Amino acid sequence: MKGMSIEAIADVLEVESASVKRWLARAAEQCDKVNDSMMKDLNVPKIEMDEQNVCEFLEKIVEESKTKNIGRLLVCKIV
Repeated sequence: MKGMSIEAIADVLEVESASVKRWLARAAEQCDKVNDSMMKDLNVPKIEMDEQNVCEFLEKIVEESKTKNIGRLLVCKIV
């Protein structure tokens, strides 16, 4: 039902759109609970890049791809 409106989902399932909205709200609450319980105390480094860092990174990838014959072209242009 990806891409369908709440009303369209309700029509297909032959229920009221309010029911679909309640289901979505309950699913969102469950997702929040899972995130709160599982997504804490993670040792993940914070990475910040400005435009120059990104271009340097992409240029390095392009150079490495040339030596490995990957054949991919990445272009970075700062306007």
